[in-house]
Amino acid sequence: MEYFLRFLLCVLRWALIVLVVCALCAGVFLFAMDYTNVNILVTDGMKMRTGVVLGYNDADELNKFFTADYLAGDALLLDTTYLDYTIHSFDAQVEVESLHTLPWEDTATAVVQESVEISGELPISKQTPEQLADPNKIPPPPWKGGTYEITLHKDEDHRWIITDVVKTAEETPETAEAQEGA
Repeated sequence: MEYFLRFLLCVLRWALIVLVVCALCAGVFLFAMDYTNVNILVTDGMKMRTGVVLGYNDADELNKFFTADYLAGDALLLDTTYLDYTIHSFDAQVEVESLHTLPWEDTATAVVQESVEISGELPISKQTPEQLADPNKIPPPPWKGGTYEITLHKDEDHRWIITDVVKTAEETPETAEAQEGA
């Protein structure tokens, strides 16, 4: 009987070790899954938002990334600065500086650095007589990038969606030059 109890204790000990290792693996997998989903959603969502402002993307696509309440109050989407310009291309760089979420939380926060380079021009039909006298093409104004704090929540289908974007710092010329040199 003593050998049987020892054997049973050994089996239970190993079963407990295997159970703890499996639980840790599941927790790490869920954390990595949430982290990756939020990271991709934030970068793609901010790039899509930039594309909509520049007239490059369809505004209906933003519903995949942002809540309707946020989109209704987003002042950047109402900005008409680039409306008259013909945008040939743009390069939006969105770098996630920090990200906080845990597998059991329904909220995530991310801090991102955004910078955008725009290639385009003001069409001749939209130029003033003074602008027409200058033979140089008139480029669009530079994008005012910066640092943003983004809040995300899981919706009823357990998908992450961006609920708020707050600009915490403007992009400085030194930051833009450093990114171009890198």
